[in-house]
Amino acid sequence: MKSKVLHGLRSSEGRGLVGCMAGIVLLAVAIYLGIVLVPIYYANFDFENDVKTTASRAGSHFFDDETITKEVMDLAKKDEIRIERENIHVERFAGQLHIIVRYSVPIDFVFFQHNLNFTVDASSFIGAL
Repeated sequence: MKSKVLHGLRSSEGRGLVGCMAGIVLLAVAIYLGIVLVPIYYANFDFENDVKTTASRAGSHFFDDETITKEVMDLAKKDEIRIERENIHVERFAGQLHIIVRYSVPIDFVFFQHNLNFTVDASSFIGAL
C-alpha cells in the first residue's frame, strides 16, 4: 500500500516540475519581448501624438510643406525614430491638411530578424476657426 502512495507522489511531482519549468521559460520569453518591444511601441505612440499636434498647428497657421516636413523630421529625431524625407507625405485637399508618415523598425530577435511597420496619419482643417 505504501509503495502505491509513494509512486503516485513521484509522478505528480515530476509533472509539476515540467509545468513549472515551462512557466519559467514562458515568463522569460515574455519579459524579453517586453524589453525589446515596449520602447519601440512607446516611441511610436509619442511620435503619433506629436505629429497630430503638428498637423493641428500647421493647418491653423498655414505652414508650407517644407516647414511641416522639417518639424516631423525633428519630432522623429526627438523620439529616436529613423525616417527619411521620402517617408513623409503632406497632402492638401478639400480644405484639409493630411500628414502621412510610413516607416519601419528592424528588430533583431535571437533567432530571426523582423521589421515592424508603422503608419502615422494625422489631419487637420486648414485655417483658423
